[in-house]
Amino acid sequence: MTSTPALILENVLLARQATDAALLNFQLMSKDKVLVLGSNGCGKTTLVESIAGHLSIVSGEVGRGARLGYVTQQPLLPLSLTVKQYLKQLESVCSDELANDAEACISLFNLSQHAHQRISKLSRGWQQRVNLAQAWLGNPNLIILDEPQTALDPDGMQLLRSAIQKSEAAVVVFAPPQTGCESLIDNHLNFSQLC
Repeated sequence: MTSTPALILENVLLARQATDAALLNFQLMSKDKVLVLGSNGCGKTTLVESIAGHLSIVSGEVGRGARLGYVTQQPLLPLSLTVKQYLKQLESVCSDELANDAEACISLFNLSQHAHQRISKLSRGWQQRVNLAQAWLGNPNLIILDEPQTALDPDGMQLLRSAIQKSEAAVVVFAPPQTGCESLIDNHLNFSQLC
């Protein structure tokens, strides 16, 4: 059985990338896990936004599976909802086969004790766990995490590491060097050298 690529970048030139920069060529298969390290301003978030479809590329092709889990650098969460309300609303958009997926994601990031709290009442670290939980919702085949370590305590980092390792999806983590993300995934790519 041949595995289908979860992400393909072919001769990609990013919108904010210098015109003389090398074209990006990259392929990620199901279950692959990659950490993309790069200094601030090197284009990591531009690439993330291009993969997610929020930013157009200048040239090339970005191909990805239909189900994307996505964590932005700055989470945009509905602060007036409880954790469970938010994840249940997202679950309702997914297919019927994913019933109780919200509960599984609450458990995955140890959010049970905060499930009935409004998101606005949570600390930044707990909000980040909600942000991570929503990325795993819906059985994505590709999960993109843009600086997911932000505001996480050691327990949160351990839960993230475990979720990445157990995931059936391809996972790409984008982060600056020396932020603790090196411990999340063994396979590292230095993005600063590509741009």
